[in-house]
Amino acid sequence: MTLTKKKFRYIAIFFPNKPALEPGKFFDEFSGRFIEVFGAMEYFNSLSRLIKSKESVDNVFILKCNLDSLSSTLISLYLLNQEIITVSISGTLKQVKKKSHLFRKSFFESQTSIKNPSFEHV
Repeated sequence: MTLTKKKFRYIAIFFPNKPALEPGKFFDEFSGRFIEVFGAMEYFNSLSRLIKSKESVDNVFILKCNLDSLSSTLISLYLLNQEIITVSISGTLKQVKKKSHLFRKSFFESQTSIKNPSFEHV
């Protein structure tokens, strides 16, 4: 019998509203929704975890889940009563962090350009 390594996916979730939830509250709400929709066995098989990083950003959380339960995880995120944006899904933590930083930078640049439009005088 050969042992296979479990494959995981990392999902970067962005909260566009400034007062983001506490990570613990968010994960409790996510877990509750996942169990409501797919059941406790599927939840425990998903091996879902909230990743804590040294360079954590206020409004971006990174969720780790089993590759086989990626679709269930995304559906559970969609069914939350929160305004969230799924920024990136990747197989490596390094790549998802890189993409989330680029997204966050471009998101805030676009927000400042909307608030402060520059007009040209002809």
